[in-house]
Amino acid sequence: MSWRGRGPWTCSLLSLAIVCLGCGAQPQSPSRVAAPPPPPASTAPSPPQPSRAPTGGWRLTVYYTPVESYHGPPQQSISDCAGRPLGQHARDFLDKVQIEGFGRVVTAVQGNSYVGWDFDHHCWFLARTPVGADDRPLRAWASTAAPSTMAFGTAVHVLGCGSGVDATVCPHVEAAAWTVDDRCSDDCSDRQHLDLYIGEEDQPDFEDQSPKYFEALGAVVLLSA
Repeated sequence: MSWRGRGPWTCSLLSLAIVCLGCGAQPQSPSRVAAPPPPPASTAPSPPQPSRAPTGGWRLTVYYTPVESYHGPPQQSISDCAGRPLGQHARDFLDKVQIEGFGRVVTAVQGNSYVGWDFDHHCWFLARTPVGADDRPLRAWASTAAPSTMAFGTAVHVLGCGSGVDATVCPHVEAAAWTVDDRCSDDCSDRQHLDLYIGEEDQPDFEDQSPKYFEALGAVVLLSA
């Protein structure tokens, strides 16, 4: 039998078969669950950061670097902690260094322009520059010695000088950007005591004649990290 010619009946069966193929259940697309929308961004303002308020009742003192050229005879020979001689220097100058920590000599010794006093071992040593705690270089009108309860790096802003500061010096004290980077030699037993470094003395009889050498009581101070 030849398939070349197909009659109407054969065509009907084929059509019916094609139609029935579409009658079966169609596979369903996998269901998709929509992800919940992200929560809306908060528009509430962030809480303010805590800050330290200014406090009064502070005691401010200053320390400085004595300069030998402002001190005369008599002279005294000194040696370092190992007993090596460090030359002769003005006795009054050495007395000040034993209080202030460092002093600039008239003539450099072994390439060093400063002598220092070791408070722990009670002997002399040479230095290239005055330093404070942890050998931090002292910065005039910036370095501050404070009790160990106050962290290094604490910024100190003097808002009011209190009593005992010359009117020509107080604006300089208040404008300076003081930073705690040294410790008081006696650890400042008064926790509201700051010792401000004012650099090298610049005249004879500095402590009695210079208005930059002062002790202030009742100062107002703002501390910040």
